[in-house]
Amino acid sequence: MTYNLIMRLSTLGHNGGFMLKLVGSRCYLKEFSKENLYDQKYFSWLRDIEVVKYLYRIEYLIPIQFEKIESYVQSLWKSENDCFFAIYTKETNEFIGTLKIGHINWRSGVADLGIMIGEKKYWGKGIATDALKIALNYSFNILGLRKITAGTPEINKGFIKCAEKVGFKKEGILRKQLYLSGEFVDHILFGILKEEFFDGEDRK
Repeated sequence: MTYNLIMRLSTLGHNGGFMLKLVGSRCYLKEFSKENLYDQKYFSWLRDIEVVKYLYRIEYLIPIQFEKIESYVQSLWKSENDCFFAIYTKETNEFIGTLKIGHINWRSGVADLGIMIGEKKYWGKGIATDALKIALNYSFNILGLRKITAGTPEINKGFIKCAEKVGFKKEGILRKQLYLSGEFVDHILFGILKEEFFDGEDRK
């Protein structure tokens, strides 16, 4: 069964135009807006070690000016090679995380995917899996990409489970590459081709 992707134009986005909304079964993605940027809980997620340690963004684990985060988000808004989304629960319309399709190489048709579920009460609820499916469908069907990559520390069992569930394949291991929780751990590299994603969905 092919995973359905519903696209809607909703409220005004950060640039004054209409905002893209991608709807899945448990959650939906909307273009990351000024409302999300200035939502206090977004900044609090980036200061929560439990949330950001698997992102391996060391700069978030030390005192950081909000202006730096603001500048980073604004750079994504201006970029032609990045798509930055806010994740909302479908049932309650609660803003719970972010997802980025980044470093898009339009020539080779490859991009990298990253996700953060900031609201920890939604960990293990299937939201991340649903968000990944939405993002992959959008990447392959709408953006016309042919491959999506991702990476995570080996101790991030939640993401590894989600990635494998939607069809990502392990493509490599950078041994003892990252320093987390007082030890060096492997960095797992994933990749999924367009045909692998849709073949896997059709078999469900």
